[in-house]
Amino acid sequence: MNHAANLELWHKFIDSPGTAILDELLDDDVRFHSPFVWKPKEGKHITTAILMTAASVFDEFVYVREISGERDWCLEFEAKVGGLTARGVDLIKFNDAGNIIDFEVMVRPANALEALGKEMSKRLELKKSPNDRHPGS
Repeated sequence: MNHAANLELWHKFIDSPGTAILDELLDDDVRFHSPFVWKPKEGKHITTAILMTAASVFDEFVYVREISGERDWCLEFEAKVGGLTARGVDLIKFNDAGNIIDFEVMVRPANALEALGKEMSKRLELKKSPNDRHPGS
C-alpha cells in the first residue's frame, strides 16, 4: 500500500470530487460511519453517494491537520455549512490492498452538525429514485 499516493488521490477528490476517484479508493465492502446515526452504512454505492453529497454541501473545505499511521488516517478539517463554521475529522482505515474499508466522520459544533444533517438529508432524498422513497414522502 502506498500511503502517499492514496493521500494524494484523496486530496484530488477533495479538490475535484468525482466518482472515479472513489471507485479506485473505496473497497466494495466499505463501512461509512455518519455523525448522525450510530449504525454504519455499508458498501461502496452508498458511501460514494454520501461522500459526493457531502462534497457538494461543504463550502470552503480545507484540511488543517493530517495524522497518518500504517493503515489509518485522521484528517482534521474546517468548512462552512450554511454560513456556519464546522470543524471535524475524517477517520479512515485501509486494508492490505490499499482500499478504504472504514470511513468515520465526526463534526462539531452542534449547530453546524444540525445544519449539515438537514442539508445532507434533503440532498440525499432528492437523489433517491421514486421507488426508493417511503410512502407519503
